[in-house]
Amino acid sequence: MENEKQDKRIVEEELSAYEKLRHRVSKSFGELNEKINAESIGKAVEKAKADLKEAGEHSKDVISRTGEALKKDIASSISQIKPKVTENLEETREDFNKMHKKGGALWREISSEAERIKEVSLDKGGAFLFNVTRGLGEWAGSLSDKLGSSIIYKTGEVTHGGTFICTGCKAEINLKKPGHLPPCPKCSKTEFRRA
Repeated sequence: MENEKQDKRIVEEELSAYEKLRHRVSKSFGELNEKINAESIGKAVEKAKADLKEAGEHSKDVISRTGEALKKDIASSISQIKPKVTENLEETREDFNKMHKKGGALWREISSEAERIKEVSLDKGGAFLFNVTRGLGEWAGSLSDKLGSSIIYKTGEVTHGGTFICTGCKAEINLKKPGHLPPCPKCSKTEFRRA
């Protein structure tokens, strides 16, 4: 009974630390804006871990585990996000170029003047997302080399959520919010890949 309570406290502490770490890293990305690259992302993650350690609310071991979990989540998620962001920005560029061609002399002059800020003027949020995605892609590439080519999640690891596929039976687990991965409900195996 006491062991169950201890295990539950550890799970809750990991989830709390993970949420705080994820929030700090996300905020750092917003502050980096155009300066986001593999190096600045690595520094943001390490600074968030150091700040959390300094706050003293969680053990160094928990912060270390949740930091590695967050890195894994970022690396596995970016491979799905990057193609979609790139595709949407390409569509926006195509629309802009169509208007540039069809808009007549005045539109061409206006759009030529705006060429230096074209990316931002198309969609500031999209440009920011593109910068984040590009930087995370660089960072995740170097991290994936360290973690191995396929990122495996194990039962009990904390994650930001999403869909995971069992490596044994290919059943899916969908976590709608941050939490710990359970064993596969179909075959009870304990290893997953992000879908």
